[in-house]
Amino acid sequence: MLNQLLYKTFKAYPEKTAIVYDKRRINYRELYSQVIRFSKALELLNIKKDDCVAIILPNCPEFIISFYAITRLKAIALPLNPAFKESEISFCINDTGASIIITDLAQSEVCRQIISQTDRKIKLILVDEATSSDLLFDALIKNEADEFEEIATTYNAYGGYALYQYSSGTTEKPKRVCRTQKSIFHEASNIVSTLNITESDTILCVVPMFHAYGFGECLLAATSTGATLVILEQFIQDNVPVVMPFVFRCPRILNLIETEKITILPGVPYMYSIFVGTSYQTPADFSSLRLCIASGNFLAKDIFDKFIERFKIPIRQLYGCTEAGSVAINLSEPDELPYDSIGWPMNNVKINVMDDEGNELPPGIVGELAIKSETLVTEYHNLPEENKKAFRNGYFFTGDLGKKDEQNRLYLTGRKKLLIDTGGAKVNPIEIEAVLMTHPQVEEAVVVGVKGPLDGELLKAVIVIKGECNKQEILSFCKTKLADFKIPRIIEFRNEIAKTSLGKIIRSQV
Repeated sequence: MLNQLLYKTFKAYPEKTAIVYDKRRINYRELYSQVIRFSKALELLNIKKDDCVAIILPNCPEFIISFYAITRLKAIALPLNPAFKESEISFCINDTGASIIITDLAQSEVCRQIISQTDRKIKLILVDEATSSDLLFDALIKNEADEFEEIATTYNAYGGYALYQYSSGTTEKPKRVCRTQKSIFHEASNIVSTLNITESDTILCVVPMFHAYGFGECLLAATSTGATLVILEQFIQDNVPVVMPFVFRCPRILNLIETEKITILPGVPYMYSIFVGTSYQTPADFSSLRLCIASGNFLAKDIFDKFIERFKIPIRQLYGCTEAGSVAINLSEPDELPYDSIGWPMNNVKINVMDDEGNELPPGIVGELAIKSETLVTEYHNLPEENKKAFRNGYFFTGDLGKKDEQNRLYLTGRKKLLIDTGGAKVNPIEIEAVLMTHPQVEEAVVVGVKGPLDGELLKAVIVIKGECNKQEILSFCKTKLADFKIPRIIEFRNEIAKTSLGKIIRSQV
């Protein structure tokens, strides 16, 4: 099914540039050819239907080639964060039974160590250098496979698994999400039709493709329409890839937006805050952009306002999850665009605001967001108790709290499981964080619950400041804005707050 999607794009736009990566430009003919060749190589390595192949790569053309080659064989791709440590990778490899790992030199030793500790035979494919015991990606795609065999252009609804991803949650271990080819096909269709993406678009990929956001808004959106995907290349120092803070990559991204005439920019709120903070002397031509998307965290009003003022284009909040992909986006007219809304459900998606009994709530009342869509998975792998809570009556209950306005626009208000029990009162930390962010000296803030002297929790605020400020000033400020039971009892200043690659705060490290 997914192979038909890419094949149809190749047949329509064979000479159109599919991927730009540093100095490399790959058209759709070349992309499809390499997918065919690599899938033939995987077949010779005994990969067949329902086998799992791990992809541990940064954003690069090989990531896309690998995904489509794996799913062409009706096998299952397992994309993992290349920043994962050995124990995290090992858990996922063993949990899924992956028989091949596709990675680069940076993670090769870690992968060899994992392979040496398992009884199963696992092959290692490297995209750059390889030892005599490894397989080299470039060599595998130079086989003499028949490149362009004709296939049916009508889509058959193959429902087998195509993608394993992991979602964090209330369980001690990550939850395996098993997505089918059918659900991914429907996600691509929903994104493209909702955002009106065509072959004339150019999408800049700076968010990770191993994550549901980058996978949907970058990989799927481009390859299912014939759009061009411009991938921010790795930063190389002394021939070694180096992970650089986003602020140092900002000039390169601004250059790509201008020179490649980017039309769609999927990003995160932190990224947009860096753009807003760049000097007015820094060249920044955003005239080609028609769509700036933010996801992964709450978007501050200050950033929203300053971005429009400087770049004359609004940031539109998108909402999604690993279990369903992208499901809502704020496409309101610019003059009536609420900065804090995630807008309306995407095409063919239904999102209700539910109470604890599963009844739909009226506008203005906060409840749990529940999703119904063809893109949705139906369960977590081997977690029956979690499944009973999360999947009910055809809906996925997200654990996210939200509400609708009178125009049925959706708003995220917090996370159900984040509610902190302090002295018998349930406190939403997102509400307190929003108040703290209005203090002129607060740059970032996160609020968590810590164990108190009795059974309850105490509110702790961790704050990054951008000027002179002390704890008493913060407390005094909170007393004018919050009820006493919502005032943090512990204030801690830090230089930075730990975040994921998508800019989402890692509350477990606060």
